[in-house]
Amino acid sequence: MFTDQLLCNMYMSKDHLLTLSIHVCRYNLLELVDHFHNRGLYRSIFLSIMEGEESLKIFSPEIKIQDPHIKESIPLLPPIYLYHGTADYSIPSVASERFAEALKKAGASVELILYDGKTHTDLFLQDPLRGGKDDLFDHVVSVIHSNDKDAVAKGTTAAPRRRFVPEILLQMARKISPF
Repeated sequence: MFTDQLLCNMYMSKDHLLTLSIHVCRYNLLELVDHFHNRGLYRSIFLSIMEGEESLKIFSPEIKIQDPHIKESIPLLPPIYLYHGTADYSIPSVASERFAEALKKAGASVELILYDGKTHTDLFLQDPLRGGKDDLFDHVVSVIHSNDKDAVAKGTTAAPRRRFVPEILLQMARKISPF
């Protein structure tokens, strides 16, 4: 049985909340059923896993924020940052664009950061393993330390991140990844 919750990460700085990031790739499951079906997660199997079409509304944040019972609380949320690769074929980046628009319409403070040419796993798997500059990491750190100029300055002078995996293996993983 699914629970009616979102996985949330809170970043704390001293005694105040800096950001709340909602980690949900599937913002509106109703709109993704056909996409998943075309990618091999067949409609009947997906709906069986999700316990029917009615459950999709319950577990779709884009739909939940339109609920009149919680709509007034949306503007009270801390800033929300959405990160998505434009070459993501698991969940199209347009899903994040629509969710960002729905959040803004509901009164939330939201920033959508699209990474050109990045796939579903590039941002959190291949790029960190690659070492060197990591745009997602750098952006998250800049948000966390946005009120601390010294910490931001240290980040710009930090040594390059070391490589963990040879590039050829990262490229192979990118080609065979089902995501």
